[in-house]
Amino acid sequence: MEYRKLITAREIDDFTDALKKNGTTSIALDFEGEFNLHVYGEKLCLIQISDGKEAFLIDPFDADLGAVKRLFEDEKIMKIMWDASSDISLIVNGYSMTIKSVLDLRPAADLLELPKRDYSSVVSEILGIEAKTNKSRFQKYNWITRPIDDEAIVYALGDVLHLHSLKDAILRLIYEGGHLEEYMRQNLIVQNRNYLRVPGQRHKKMKGYKYLSSDEKTRLKSIFNLRDGWARELNWPPHRVIPNPELIDLSKGYINYRGIHFDRNMSGKIKTGILDALSEMS
Repeated sequence: MEYRKLITAREIDDFTDALKKNGTTSIALDFEGEFNLHVYGEKLCLIQISDGKEAFLIDPFDADLGAVKRLFEDEKIMKIMWDASSDISLIVNGYSMTIKSVLDLRPAADLLELPKRDYSSVVSEILGIEAKTNKSRFQKYNWITRPIDDEAIVYALGDVLHLHSLKDAILRLIYEGGHLEEYMRQNLIVQNRNYLRVPGQRHKKMKGYKYLSSDEKTRLKSIFNLRDGWARELNWPPHRVIPNPELIDLSKGYINYRGIHFDRNMSGKIKTGILDALSEMS
């Protein structure tokens, strides 16, 4: 698959300027990222773009992020995206930038009551195109790895190659179905939402949190923060340090801290440090 790489500030700024000079008012945009799956933390790993004619890749590990910010925040260029919220949240909280003039096509799938509402299924349903190849192989791909596998790049670009055509088709269906005004409202919600996270609240998103008592919630927060500190030090995803279900069970008192199933690659010294810290909480 042919594509162009954009790396330097000049290359990215020239691309942005050329869009406007050529009268191109929209780009298709998608990201690949790391979300505490292979290492600690969330990282933007790849930016895929299509102007409707050509495909482009920006590697944020090498690219000028100031120019990326200027492109993302240029209000004169509409960014056609699919389920944009997680992508916007990633860059708002990790990179001090946002995306302006977003057209998120995901709400349309709900309004049209499509049988399956993931991107690949919607592209297949509406455009009759098989959007993804080797999907299962790349769902847990390590996008931090360099160089990126050629097949992984083809997979990633598949997320933007059909967005222009999908936009035209899906907006026509939305209009014909009388859903245009509601779609516009839902898209504005995506655009205007406050994505900035309040520090120290991530433990509240754990499955089962809402069913904990007040004391259990306090205990969970302490254990969560302890685990997070060790995960950061090891550069491991937190679930490798203490599995998520065991975090909830510990907070409820269902298991003793000595019953934790540690990763087999964790050193004895680290295990002892974690157990000693948990013991002090008991």
